[in-house]
Amino acid sequence: MRNLLNQLIIGIVGILTIACTSGSLENQEKLHIEMLNVGQGLAFLIKGKNCTSLYDTGPPNSGIDTMLQNRSIKTLCSIILSHDHNDHTGGLSDLDKMAKNGEIRINRVIFSDELFRGDTLADFLPWTARILFPLQNHTLTGNASSVAMRLSDAQNSFLFMGDLEAEQEKSLLELEPLLSVTALQVGHHGSKTSSSWSFLAQIQPEIALISAGRNNSYGHPHPETLAKLSLILQDSTQIFRTDTEGSIKIEWAYGIGMWSN
Repeated sequence: MRNLLNQLIIGIVGILTIACTSGSLENQEKLHIEMLNVGQGLAFLIKGKNCTSLYDTGPPNSGIDTMLQNRSIKTLCSIILSHDHNDHTGGLSDLDKMAKNGEIRINRVIFSDELFRGDTLADFLPWTARILFPLQNHTLTGNASSVAMRLSDAQNSFLFMGDLEAEQEKSLLELEPLLSVTALQVGHHGSKTSSSWSFLAQIQPEIALISAGRNNSYGHPHPETLAKLSLILQDSTQIFRTDTEGSIKIEWAYGIGMWSN
């Protein structure tokens, strides 16, 4: 039943748009977003027509090099690092070895101290990639300094949160009081210190993605966070976890909708 539901395009607007769009869905430009199963860490592969990028690289020795090889990834337009914690940046050393061996080409690595609110990335055009947090000249460190990035088209959006926690969620809403998203990378691996009620109630995600290691010592994702997501999301089957399901793929047709596959 879940697999059937997962094939349905999110939202009535998306369904109506499909009905009114000339041509088949197969001809629409698509973005493929995959939450890679890197254990207790975070790595998203974002693949468009002309560019493939990573948001974070997972911890060391997670197998991200093998994952990219298995997916026939030969070039990365960019590697976007949310913040300087080893479970998000540790895979960079494995990718560097691949590059030195000629197995992959990496055009640029964008460190967290190079991205600030208002910056945009052209890597995913025609999708808009906008940095929402942190502000320039901030003094935040650790999880609190994570780069929040929003990918969007005219209908839907995907919000990457890194390890941002409740205090930064509040700051983000003060900066973006009308913020809403279709898909949410749940902050800090589903920790109870992230995903506050006020944040979730405002952004109203329809899909939630949690990257966590199986039987990890932190207890991620926390039952309290899962309970909140189950109440906020219209369909609790749209909560996806790497610790129980492995890598998760999202397909996004421009101007139409997104769905898991």
